[in-house]
Amino acid sequence: MTIVLISIHVEKTPPAFPLAAAVIKTALKHNQGTAEFDVIMKEYYLPINTGKAAEELLKTGASAFGFSACTWNSAEIIKIAAGLRKSNKRLLLFTGGPHPSADSSRFAETGLFDFIVIGEAEKLIAETLLNPPRQKSAVLHFPPAGFTESESPYPAVISPSRQYDGVLWEITRGCPYNCAFCYESRGNKTIRTITNERIERELQLFKNNGIEKIWVLDPTFNHNRKHAETVLELIAKNYPDAHYTFEIRAELMTEKLCGLFAELDVSLQIGLQTTNNAALTEINRNLNSNKFLEKCKLMSGYGLTFGLDLIYGLPFDNYESFMKSLDFAVSTSPNNIDIFPLSVLPGTELTEKSKTLGLHHEGFPSYQLIECNSFSRSDMRKAEKLTAAVDMLYNREQAFPWFGTAAAALSLTPSELFEKYTGNTNIDAVVFFRREFHRAGLDHLFPVVDSLIRWSRTAEEAFQNPGKPFQVVLCRKPEILDELSNTDPETFLRRYPSGKNKNYSIYFDGEDLYIN
Repeated sequence: MTIVLISIHVEKTPPAFPLAAAVIKTALKHNQGTAEFDVIMKEYYLPINTGKAAEELLKTGASAFGFSACTWNSAEIIKIAAGLRKSNKRLLLFTGGPHPSADSSRFAETGLFDFIVIGEAEKLIAETLLNPPRQKSAVLHFPPAGFTESESPYPAVISPSRQYDGVLWEITRGCPYNCAFCYESRGNKTIRTITNERIERELQLFKNNGIEKIWVLDPTFNHNRKHAETVLELIAKNYPDAHYTFEIRAELMTEKLCGLFAELDVSLQIGLQTTNNAALTEINRNLNSNKFLEKCKLMSGYGLTFGLDLIYGLPFDNYESFMKSLDFAVSTSPNNIDIFPLSVLPGTELTEKSKTLGLHHEGFPSYQLIECNSFSRSDMRKAEKLTAAVDMLYNREQAFPWFGTAAAALSLTPSELFEKYTGNTNIDAVVFFRREFHRAGLDHLFPVVDSLIRWSRTAEEAFQNPGKPFQVVLCRKPEILDELSNTDPETFLRRYPSGKNKNYSIYFDGEDLYIN
């Protein structure tokens, strides 16, 4: 029997990795009844021509096709399944994944699939393929798999002949939190981890195959501090050379964890979501803002790269409180701020309460919020424009060293400054700030702010291009400009009243930054 497992990714980037298909293939290969099956893995990237994809899949001669479905690829999966079914009604088609687990009826009502899996498929998938349900569109509830004892899926997909720049690394399953907007809140809350021996084997496999970027899939990596410390120590021992991305909670960070992270090349992502207490209560979250700030300061002190996530459109939130959340986010000096509109995902608590909360959304496949009782359509559009301004002016500019200084000099909150930029996203940041300082009658302050921006830009370019020298003209020495990040320009000018433009050469050798 030949089975094709189909993965459809958002785009062809390092995080595009067929983990779910690899898990299923591994389960089949380690089951006596299906070990001889020919299991083919096919990958596609959006946008795709679903008709051509179906034709290509039919040419494999397979008799069974399995799809890993998320909200963002489900429409394409259904179209491909329709093409396959139209060509050959005898084919065995099945699907599973986050979307079918949350909204199985969406797939069952198409009549295209022989069975739809809810839950973790690897434990029973072999038995199900050997004895498929007789009833079409059968919805099968699979219990949690024995994740701790399961076989590693990575040898099934990573080899010298099949190279990936990045992988999704699943160390832990289960989430102890109950966020009302998230699929994880309705999943298994028991935290299950793979063994330390398997962690080391997988790290060696990644190392031997030159995997450069690794996304750790734990919903909250540092929920169990001791386990997080152990994993970081194993990474440092076995494969410290890759870049690792972790989802963490800032409030759970410690000096020891910061020190262990600092020994590696890591990016940390933190789900702040909102600072609005009413919205936090509705989505089953809480925030100790003082502790959050304290931990962000701790991470910055260790030189850790971290970013924050915000959501707009949450129930009981509004445009004004969203701006306050943004101001708080900027005050922590994150390297990036990623902002998303609320998606009212099927199967979540928010979907169950959507009528009460007035959550009007686009429905399948995006489920993106249109408006709610507290967040109007017009304010959703304003928030969307503000998001674009943050991405252009803060994220792409890597503005965390200087943005707060520039906003304070103009007597503006960060969100007010972003608002001013919403109609000017095609303008270079330096040109934009020169204009704003001129309008505010602060031309005398702009040269030092301009030099701080240019110094920050050039240093970032040097870090991204080791071994390549860069030139930049500054009005103060770089080490003096660094002080401007922690004070206002007026005070800075009183301390350093004079300065003249000078050309500096910036060079990063991969370890140290040199300034001449």
